[in-house]
Amino acid sequence: MPPEPAIPVELVQHALRAMRAGTFRVDTIPGGVTVSLVMAVSPAGRRNAAERLTRSLAEYNLTLDAPDPITALTDSPTGLRVIPAHG
Repeated sequence: MPPEPAIPVELVQHALRAMRAGTFRVDTIPGGVTVSLVMAVSPAGRRNAAERLTRSLAEYNLTLDAPDPITALTDSPTGLRVIPAHG
């Protein structure tokens, strides 16, 4: 199976435009884009932000490269790769 096409950073930034900029960070890596939460709040607050972020990505047919994107984004101190959503 061929590799997934790289997601343009501008598409990810556009998908997340409704979110407060201090909530997340978008980084480019070789072959893609990562997103991480950077806010210092309670676990419930991080989970709420992760749910909003994944919903915003989904509106553009994007998701995070993790079996459970919301939990992974809530718990991860590092960025998760943005990939096309399937299905």
